Amino acid sequence: MGLLNKIFGGGDKGSEKDIPPVMPPFPTSYDEVMRALAPYYHEQRPMDFFFEMFVVRTIEELPDATIQALGEFESKHPTFFEAFEGSWSKTVVGSLNLSDTIDVAIWDLWLKNSANARKDGWVYHPWHFASNFIENYSTDDSRVDVWTEETLAQARQRIAAHRFGR
Repeated sequence: MGLLNKIFGGGDKGSEKDIPPVMPPFPTSYDEVMRALAPYYHEQRPMDFFFEMFVVRTIEELPDATIQALGEFESKHPTFFEAFEGSWSKTVVGSLNLSDTIDVAIWDLWLKNSANARKDGWVYHPWHFASNFIENYSTDDSRVDVWTEETLAQARQRIAAHRFGR
């Protein structure tokens, strides 16, 4: 079974989902944010773009230039984020009612999935991971960010070990 299927379930080895896509570069200016956001907006799912950026920022892989470009987007479109103090990241958390442990879920899956990708001989692009994370988080039967006390503690230990070992 392929990496994505091992992590998220479904499909056969060699399926199209097992081949990592070529990802676009992260937007580094307001204009690039607008271009990157356009397809999401056209598909009536602009929040997915910001959720993806939230996931990538959580795993500390979002370039500073992208964070600055998103800040410029905030300032040019304040009504889009006004319900949550004008912040794109607070809008993601608040609009999607994300739990207090979403960062643990994101980090834990990133560590597992990126390690499995390396073992399989490829690099898991952070934006690709974010897209897959959201796809699987959003299913009706999602078990992403569902914890027992024990599994939450184990995930936090794995994350702490990774951060300490950097």
